[in-house]
Amino acid sequence: MKPYNLMETVVTQKLDQMIDTLGCCKCEQCRWDIVCYVLNRIPPKYVITHEGELFSKLDTVNVQYEMDIVTLLTQAARMIQKNPRH
Repeated sequence: MKPYNLMETVVTQKLDQMIDTLGCCKCEQCRWDIVCYVLNRIPPKYVITHEGELFSKLDTVNVQYEMDIVTLLTQAARMIQKNPRH
């Protein structure tokens, strides 16, 4: 297994859950711009093993952490909606 930033998965999954409520474009370019905006504003969580992935996912389950991601996704959607690159 190669090292990867677990937060990419967490943020992408949360965006998938929220995309309909954000009122923004759903094209691939806008989605990746939103994900990148959020990932550049939160600490990365790199994992290399399945056990590390499970442990790190438990870390991200707290309510405050999830609210921070929701807030950043909302900010990103507004910013990207004002200045789309598609």
